[in-house]
Amino acid sequence: MEFLLNTLQQGGLAPDQAHRLAAIFSEPVDLKKHQFLLKEQQICNKLMFLTQGMCRYYYTSDNGDEVTRWVALEGEFVVSFGSFINQTPTLENIQAIKPSKLLLASKADFDHLYHTEPFVKEFWRHSIEHYLVGIEARVYSLIALSAQKRYEQLKGQFPQLVNNVPDKYLAAILGIKPRHLTRLRADNL
Repeated sequence: MEFLLNTLQQGGLAPDQAHRLAAIFSEPVDLKKHQFLLKEQQICNKLMFLTQGMCRYYYTSDNGDEVTRWVALEGEFVVSFGSFINQTPTLENIQAIKPSKLLLASKADFDHLYHTEPFVKEFWRHSIEHYLVGIEARVYSLIALSAQKRYEQLKGQFPQLVNNVPDKYLAAILGIKPRHLTRLRADNL
């Protein structure tokens, strides 16, 4: 719980606000490697905070390939935004890629705080804005930048991701094949 409190305070919440928000994350969950938090077509009714491990977000393509969109690391919130907000079936899977520990808050508990505590609305708005800016930057990099520049950008902005995520998932995030990532890493030594 201390990790969550520190993260919330680093995100701009006062200590009393962080405690009130953290209190709804009352359900601890331990996942084994490859265990799912959420599968496509399920409804995301939990907001989750990753205290240990790694979880990947991925889609299954029409031909059955798994395409990793992102990997959440310790200290990050884990949620399928569209499904959580709209309470509709998700298009993605969220899976532990190493043993992981999370704290879960129900949508009902989150919604109650959201409607009764103005600081939660501000925190949520800030979180959504941060997410959208990240998505916009990610789309731009995938469309406009070379693989080399995408790698350098990711390495500069998310060094923990580049240093800790298995190559097959990192390559998918970059939109390249693992062997190409190996070459990019060699060129950057």
